[in-house]
Amino acid sequence: MYSKKSDATDHRRSVTFQSREDVAAGKPCSPWAAIELHGKVRQLNKAICCQKFLTALFISHNRLTTLPRDIGNLSNLEVLDVSSNILEELPKEIGDLISLKELHLKHNKLKTLPYELGRLFLLKRLSTDGNPLNSEFNSLAMDASMSQQAICGGKLLTYLLDNLQVAPKPPQRLRVPYNKASTKPDTSFIGSGELFKVMSYNVLSDKYATRQAYGYCPSWALLWNFRRDLIFQEIQQSNADIISLQEVEAEQFNIFFQPKLNGLGYDHIYNQKSRAKTMGESEGKSVDGCAIFFKRARFRLIQRYLMEFSHLATAQHNGDTAMLNRVMPKDNIAIAALLEVKSLSGQLRSAPSPPDILVANAHITWDPKFCDVKLIQTVILMRELEIIMDDAILERQRNPALGVRQIPLVLCGDLNSLPGSGVVNYLASGEVPTNHPDFLEHEYGGYLASVHYGRQGEPSKGKTTTKIAHNFKLSEVQFDLPFTNRTHEFTGVIDYIFHTTGFLQVREVLGPPDEQWLKEHKVIGFPHPHFPSDHIPLCTEFELCIKSNPAYSVRPPSRSRP
Repeated sequence: MYSKKSDATDHRRSVTFQSREDVAAGKPCSPWAAIELHGKVRQLNKAICCQKFLTALFISHNRLTTLPRDIGNLSNLEVLDVSSNILEELPKEIGDLISLKELHLKHNKLKTLPYELGRLFLLKRLSTDGNPLNSEFNSLAMDASMSQQAICGGKLLTYLLDNLQVAPKPPQRLRVPYNKASTKPDTSFIGSGELFKVMSYNVLSDKYATRQAYGYCPSWALLWNFRRDLIFQEIQQSNADIISLQEVEAEQFNIFFQPKLNGLGYDHIYNQKSRAKTMGESEGKSVDGCAIFFKRARFRLIQRYLMEFSHLATAQHNGDTAMLNRVMPKDNIAIAALLEVKSLSGQLRSAPSPPDILVANAHITWDPKFCDVKLIQTVILMRELEIIMDDAILERQRNPALGVRQIPLVLCGDLNSLPGSGVVNYLASGEVPTNHPDFLEHEYGGYLASVHYGRQGEPSKGKTTTKIAHNFKLSEVQFDLPFTNRTHEFTGVIDYIFHTTGFLQVREVLGPPDEQWLKEHKVIGFPHPHFPSDHIPLCTEFELCIKSNPAYSVRPPSRSRP
């Protein structure tokens, strides 16, 4: 272990070893995480660069003229001091030390710096004084040497990253035929030949796309005018018939998405998060929301729906303080569109009436500390979709005895929940126990009982339930993606497309980004000059199926709200 305290006139650090008393007392050894070499070292042994456990390397006051390229292997290094050597250049691999927080380059012979240095987005302290840096870097280096400046404010590091050569375009994501055993067609349904594509995409709100949040991304690649063009390219390449977008700011919707997609033949529905209603026009235009676009040549909008989780929690709390204290303050929303299929093909041409599809788009709260709120918001969502479907069945003169599964449902969204979470298990299995760990022991018994018994048309006062269910038989589209959201701090699947079984069969999905390309070009996270959001879009192709057995039926729906 090394001590941070040192004599101002002595570059050496004091090192503390365990005393015999500590050893006798059985105290555990402190992990060895630092190396310090001083003297007349002229070449750094490459073996040191294999010690990936190192978090600090002090090799100042030596005679080093170069650093080995292998130094980039020290992926856990947080402090590197190479001051007072005779270095004339740095290897570009120094940019691979993405955990680095302090880099001391003082008193060398550096005239230039590698642009890869800009990748060190966690760097808090960079000292370069005492080097004959050329005019390109000198004034910027003076600013960056201020110890209190974080990388996001360091002009030098921003300049280096912004001018770093951009990697070539990655290979296009491949479309993969869908052959999951778990999605074998229901024998009571047959394919109609009517195919349509669905995209779901969190486009990353402009107000969230900052260097503070994404310091590994060049500042020019975070600008909305740059990102929006890449997003639009992805939408065009998908050729999706239905597009569900999350984190769409009102201003960007009105100025960009709506006119652009309208020109491509799409109609739409859009709503902002609830807090926009409490703001003025100027302030509210930056509040994001959800949008559903659909090709007007293929679908006609029958009805649109808005689900504001905060308002519904207030109205349906049923005495649960957690509904008011934890769920109500979160202003996430979901929207839904009931669509009539217009362009019929195959066997649907002879159908007695055009089929309908209910498309929902949800953005669930993000905070991992509020996994109970994520689950409650999803319960609210599914109950509202049941009621919407009940109404649609009656209004569209369908047979109520066939229940909520008569009209197919496609549920898209950024659920901010990992596979295996309460949210995903609830959607996929149709139920979740009321003592699920994701409820975090908060009391939601009153609300959950009202949902459970309300579905059956019974009063819930004084009653409890051990599980909460929904009436939809949902299947998750299995994209086999290693992630849908990728940043430096988090990589995982949190975006999903679910669909009701029977009437919809998955025929094709969009595969993952090329993992070899990401590794070869050392991509830290998204956004990236080739990836305009921290999320990647999901895209799938469905076939609309028809019933081969008219006797198909399910439990009749209940129209009672909680």
